[in-house]
Amino acid sequence: MSFWRSDYWALGQTLSSGRLGADMPSPDLSAMRLASLNHALQEELGLVGDLKEMNTVSEWVLDASQPMAMAYAGHQYGHFTMLGDGRALLLGEWQNDLGICYDVHLKGSGPTPFARGGDGLATLRAMLREFMISEALHGLGVPTTRSLMVLETPFKVWRDVDQRGGLLFRTAPHHGRIGTLEYAIRALSPENYARYTMAILDRTTRCWSGTSSIDQEQGLYTLGNSDPDGVRSFFEEWSKRQAELVAHWMRVGFVHGVLNTDNISLLGITMDLGPCAFVNSYDLNRSFSSIDSHGRYAWGRQSEIMEWNAGVLLSCLLPLLDGDQKETRAMMIAKELFQQYRDFSKQALECMQWMKLGLDPQRFQSNKEAHSLVSNWQAWLVQARPDYYLAYLNLEDKIQQAMQLDSEAHLVDGLELESAWTISQDDLPSKAWVAQWINFLKKAGEDACQDALSLMQSQNPNLIPRNHLVENVLDQMVLYNNDADWDELMAAMREPYQRGGLNRRLNQPPPLSDAGYCTFCGT
Repeated sequence: MSFWRSDYWALGQTLSSGRLGADMPSPDLSAMRLASLNHALQEELGLVGDLKEMNTVSEWVLDASQPMAMAYAGHQYGHFTMLGDGRALLLGEWQNDLGICYDVHLKGSGPTPFARGGDGLATLRAMLREFMISEALHGLGVPTTRSLMVLETPFKVWRDVDQRGGLLFRTAPHHGRIGTLEYAIRALSPENYARYTMAILDRTTRCWSGTSSIDQEQGLYTLGNSDPDGVRSFFEEWSKRQAELVAHWMRVGFVHGVLNTDNISLLGITMDLGPCAFVNSYDLNRSFSSIDSHGRYAWGRQSEIMEWNAGVLLSCLLPLLDGDQKETRAMMIAKELFQQYRDFSKQALECMQWMKLGLDPQRFQSNKEAHSLVSNWQAWLVQARPDYYLAYLNLEDKIQQAMQLDSEAHLVDGLELESAWTISQDDLPSKAWVAQWINFLKKAGEDACQDALSLMQSQNPNLIPRNHLVENVLDQMVLYNNDADWDELMAAMREPYQRGGLNRRLNQPPPLSDAGYCTFCGT
């Protein structure tokens, strides 16, 4: 088990006009202890050896020959800032037996040249929380970085009070972000910037295509000349993936919290899970982050702000969009690509809304009644603000009840369904809407109700990591060294679409409102 190179570093050395990272020594893990290990991810990555033994982990980390803190920049709350990994360390790249490459990245390993006076550390609670949320997103089918393990450090970390320290191991095919290009375009000469950017884009497209397997003698990044067609193809694919990612966030009620460009992956995956949380009620204005006082990154604004970020990415790609380097033509191409992103975004969000109601967009797209059902449902969500998850699970109950009825006569006006309804009006829209929805499905074909139910069950989770539940589990782990609730929730989150008693029990809303719930970056 060993790392075999860090091509971010090698590439930074090659591009003599600028440095894209700072070399750092590997941290000493000998006095740390394992707090949580992702056995499934360990197996997927092909990491052999007992990672419960600190000697094994320490030897593995020390084998990283050129660990580095990555340099990057970003627009934070709309303003450009020079950044860089202040408390994170890229150990290197691991290649498993299948030839697939992954970055192994530490978070909370100590100060780096980018720490700006901070301690570069992290609390055990914050790292366990990121571990849990990233694996919950993975279980929910949301593309994300993954968490391999969390170690507890032997020293305290000051965050208002002394807290136990933690160190997170996270993985991804690579950790390039929009902010990586924002830094590079300022740090490198135009020629070297073009070579660097093409290398990152090539690496990304190879990840997407599943062809990232390479020989150890071959450089992971192959520096080369600009390829305008390749740049356009990259942005088109990123647009689709990023639009679908935001639709996933909306589908499961996930609020990222800090959608600065330094937190937006070039892979189109969820990245940097600091002040994130999940909504309970349907509130598009809901934000949780302590530093997002104006709701710039609120749940319902995530699509809008991602369009803004897409524009920043296009500004970085602008010098590469036209082979003849004609600025006017490059601007025209960029405008077309930006509009294409907006179209992808709108389509992905609309498709998500339809599928959550069991309506196949391709099948019913031209049906006016289907459009009316979806728009009226969305209007009800905005007006009533029901529990976002139970509302859809209650609809599933209604369709299952309808399927049990023997005759379509029961559905003439919905009156005979009323005896089966024991749910308050706060949890469902009008009985007329539900009856219209079920009637529509019944008229669509013999198996339409079953098809709709199956589609809903694939789109609407029966369990999400409710904020109050996550905090309770973390309290048990960090304050009382009790991991029973942690193990139960982590096991359940691996199958969040499983319809059953445990998931339904764990997915209950907080007994009191979570209006005052607040999240923090942890730095």
